[in-house]
Amino acid sequence: MREQRNGALSSESSKAGRLQRAALDALLRKEADDVLPTNARFVFYELEHVGIVRKSKPGEKRRLPGFPAGEQDLGDALFYLRDKGIVPWAWITDETRSLSEWPHAPSVAAYLRDRLAEATLNPWGEELPPLILVESRSLSGVLRRIAYDYCCPIAATNGQVGGFLRTDVAPLLGESKRAVLYLGDHDHQGDQIERNTRNVLEREIGWELSWQRLALTEAQIDERGLDPIWKRDGRYRPPREQWAWETEVLGQREVLEIVRAELDARLPEPLAGVREREAQEREEWRRRLA
Repeated sequence: MREQRNGALSSESSKAGRLQRAALDALLRKEADDVLPTNARFVFYELEHVGIVRKSKPGEKRRLPGFPAGEQDLGDALFYLRDKGIVPWAWITDETRSLSEWPHAPSVAAYLRDRLAEATLNPWGEELPPLILVESRSLSGVLRRIAYDYCCPIAATNGQVGGFLRTDVAPLLGESKRAVLYLGDHDHQGDQIERNTRNVLEREIGWELSWQRLALTEAQIDERGLDPIWKRDGRYRPPREQWAWETEVLGQREVLEIVRAELDARLPEPLAGVREREAQEREEWRRRLA
């Protein structure tokens, strides 16, 4: 299988071919770790860590002439891998676009039978599941599977935001006293985004949130020896440049493990037991609907 994949790649002596092989290796590691789907941002950070790609500097284009390659070069490589059928399209998510579809059936009875597989028990008992808030869409994309497993609502602020927090997120919190688990970058801009998000929500709902930052933290940076990037904040005049740690530098598997461990610690009972009871109830209702 590996030989067949390599045969479909560009020449190993070319920049495109070398980058395609590096991207393919990164994706196959994620397949082995069972953390797919992923997105280009997490693949970029994995390859940036070993010097295969780097972010473009101010004034540079996103496609760089040599190695290390740039962000657009990696995007081209990932597209090539999927377009040639070397890896499935579904391995890479695109959080910038969405498709809306509504369930339907020829009768109510048929609808109930069709939707029975989605009937889900709340693993949090009488409490509402925590809300997972993340700074970037790339994080929300890879965390969506875990959020689904634990019935947790999840949203990406995608930077500084006001309207979305007031129209969508605050009504979800309402009077529920639902906990908030937050993941964001560790830098001046990331701290501002987190502070703005929390302040807006607390003003809207009128009470202090139970708020916990899961990543990225100073302790995680020190424990893992994570390297920063040089980041340019164009909101200032002149632009402000500084060292920054983006959450994706932890790696996709590490982020998933951090979130899953926190949710498991908060659950009133193990998730496996809830899902076993859920399967039994579904089977009972299948017999009734039959």
